[in-house]
Amino acid sequence: MKPHVDPSVMAECGTVVDVPHRFIPGDETSRLWAQDRANLGACGRLNHAKGTTIRALVK
Repeated sequence: MKPHVDPSVMAECGTVVDVPHRFIPGDETSRLWAQDRANLGACGRLNHAKGTTIRALVK
């Protein structure tokens, strides 16, 4: 019997942050940058690690 992996574990990461077409104050810039990094950087590395581990365990 093959182990079951819930599809939600393999959910895709968020997308790039939409930058408004106006002057962006420093605090908003920092918030948007942090959100972008969380969506793409941290989530991407986590998803890669999860996928690698799950594929190895399901073999």
